[in-house]
Amino acid sequence: MISVRNLLQPLSGNKIFVIFLISILSFTSCKTKKKISDTPKTRPSTSQPTRPGPKSKVDTIRWTESVLDNADAIVVEQSAEFKTNYKLAILIPFESNRYEPSQFERFGSKENRFANYYNGVKLALEELEREGANFTVKIIDSGVGNLNPKLNQLKDFDLIIGPYSRDQLKETALFCKKNEIVNVSPWQASSKIAKDNPYHIQLRPNQTAYYDAMVKHALSKYDVDQIWMVGRDTKTDSGRINYFQRSAAALLNTPKGQNPLNEYIVDVDSLINDATTYDELFIEDKENVFLFPQWSSEDEPFLYDCLRKLAVEKGSNDLVVYGMPVMIDSEKISFDYFQNLDIHVTRAKWVDRHDPKVKSFRKYYFDRFNALAEDDALDGYDMMLFIGANLIKDGKTFQHTLDQDNSRYLQTSFDIQKVSLSETDRLENFNKIDYFENRNLDIIRFRKDRLIRD
Repeated sequence: MISVRNLLQPLSGNKIFVIFLISILSFTSCKTKKKISDTPKTRPSTSQPTRPGPKSKVDTIRWTESVLDNADAIVVEQSAEFKTNYKLAILIPFESNRYEPSQFERFGSKENRFANYYNGVKLALEELEREGANFTVKIIDSGVGNLNPKLNQLKDFDLIIGPYSRDQLKETALFCKKNEIVNVSPWQASSKIAKDNPYHIQLRPNQTAYYDAMVKHALSKYDVDQIWMVGRDTKTDSGRINYFQRSAAALLNTPKGQNPLNEYIVDVDSLINDATTYDELFIEDKENVFLFPQWSSEDEPFLYDCLRKLAVEKGSNDLVVYGMPVMIDSEKISFDYFQNLDIHVTRAKWVDRHDPKVKSFRKYYFDRFNALAEDDALDGYDMMLFIGANLIKDGKTFQHTLDQDNSRYLQTSFDIQKVSLSETDRLENFNKIDYFENRNLDIIRFRKDRLIRD
């Protein structure tokens, strides 16, 4: 059982003040009565033994738009504006009006995820305080009541993080643009939230970033004649394959109109009967590389059947498979497939539990909150350290220099790029910025008894 105690008191010290509009979210276990120190003596240096087990769903992606082209980075000169104190607001959908203690204990529940995320943010704020940050932080429950009056209280703030809801995020992005406040979106991935808005930072890569990373990695290791793009005879898969072809053509400088990669349209009926699916596709004495662009939970049965048939038909041929995060999140696709088919998965965030820094963080988190840290706690910690440290370093216009931060955080790095969705704007107006987007992605594969970054 997990009980929740009031956190109305400020953080330790007098430089960061946290104003809570809700009274939840530091965990205390009923099993262990242990005093929690509010003044950590050292920075959580953060790894953890990993065996194939329950698969993390921390990389859940919310995509709704169709495949779009993304822009190259645009360089804009900005003058820095520094303050002695920065005011931050964090909008998290705690839905405290419907608070149920049991939900905080249930792994994977929304309440559990956001509680972990919040606690990770809190630890990062404390660390930034020890390093000299002077922040005033306001935590707002965006899951209760109308958002508009809450936003109107933040007109003199320097930074707003969140909210989670897509509709609320659109409202917040417009508010921040009007009032020249930086808005960080930690959870949503969309090219339709912000338009002509240099104050909006999207920390989740768009769908096309995953495709670009997959194609780039495959082409860096294999010849084009080894690579097959796999899909169904549907409009959706055709659009995905077309984007892959454009991405590969750009990397290979292929003449316009030519598709450099092999395409293979699966006979879906062959996946469920005794017919051969992949026929004479395999090349002997070379790795056979298959790229699967399908990413949603609705694609999971198709992906599972494709991988099952590949494992049966491969014989002695060497195979390499590339896929989206759904392959790791799937309950059907076991780690036997990862090893047998050398599956590579593109992920934005992934926790290496062998990393000593991750181990240290989890121990420190348990000592502080008497609860186990889920991956969302590391997510919140990374986000707040990344944003907070760069705000201190570069001032109120820090979003224009985020591309200079190449640090490796607990579960990810950030590759922030300036995006303009219009081809005309990209070619004729180099100052045009629709929003800033994180494009960093890792390629994860299975080796021996665990997942590793490739």
